Amino acid sequence: MKARNDIAFGLLCGLVEESDGNLHPDAARYSGQMDAYRHLLDLGALGASDGVGSSILCPWCGMGDLEGIRFEQGRRQGYCTDCGWVDLASDQVTWLRVDTTRIVRWLASALGLAGRYQHEELVPTALWRLGEIEHRRKRRTVFFGRKLDDPVLMPSIDHRLRTACAPGCGVLLTTTADVAQTIHASGHLIVPLRAVAHLRKAGFVIENLDAYLDGSVGIGEPDSETSLRLMHSGRIALIDGGRHALSPQVCGFLSVLQRAAGDPVHKRTIADALEIDVDKCKGADIFKRHKAVYRTFVAHDTDGHYWLKPEYADDQRK
Repeated sequence: MKARNDIAFGLLCGLVEESDGNLHPDAARYSGQMDAYRHLLDLGALGASDGVGSSILCPWCGMGDLEGIRFEQGRRQGYCTDCGWVDLASDQVTWLRVDTTRIVRWLASALGLAGRYQHEELVPTALWRLGEIEHRRKRRTVFFGRKLDDPVLMPSIDHRLRTACAPGCGVLLTTTADVAQTIHASGHLIVPLRAVAHLRKAGFVIENLDAYLDGSVGIGEPDSETSLRLMHSGRIALIDGGRHALSPQVCGFLSVLQRAAGDPVHKRTIADALEIDVDKCKGADIFKRHKAVYRTFVAHDTDGHYWLKPEYADDQRK
């Protein structure tokens, strides 16, 4: 379940940044990650959009596009030149769309703001004010933003961040990989969503936010890089530009996975490399103080195998 949640969360963050948040039904069906997309549908993070997708492959033969789609007596059917009229499920023909309003509600709830503040859409489809939190006697306004490098939206986003913020520094949660330099210059604390949140049945769970508020985790450079390229030179992992210091044991664990280049490694092999008992070689325990690093870079199964996620498996830059 953890692996599915993590894959689904990564897909969701990517879709949030799409211009319209829409996904062609075939893009999900033939992605090899349909289980994760169905999970997002079940959670309500994705829903059916208006309109029927064009150039839909026949789900029965997968050889050619459906030449016609009809709705009769509550049934959806498509015509294939090889298969004839075939029955279609809703998610096989309609566009899928991210439910951004639900994402905002999940964030407000995970931060404990839902009962005290009414979230407000400050810039349509781009910026929301979630409420205020207090940390070490300092009040901070919390925002959620997307498409923060859009040159059309940027002036409005920058203006609303300044005018809707309580005195002092605002906290901006975002999935955006590249955050506009003007936002960095404004002094707002930029927090990558994947570094502090994970997906659960009821939405998001937020953790590790205090580390950002305390300044013990870097707020990131404008390039918002996520990689392990500094792991060997400085025992540092980069997550959306934030610098996460690694313990020697965590660095050793990741080094074993990095050498495997994405192939699964059993915990016995990792335990031997770390010179610990195999019963003590549990990823969740070893990364207890590095949960964001674990969620970002490591995948695992229930049989004791661990591997680097594909997008980081070939990250050998030193």
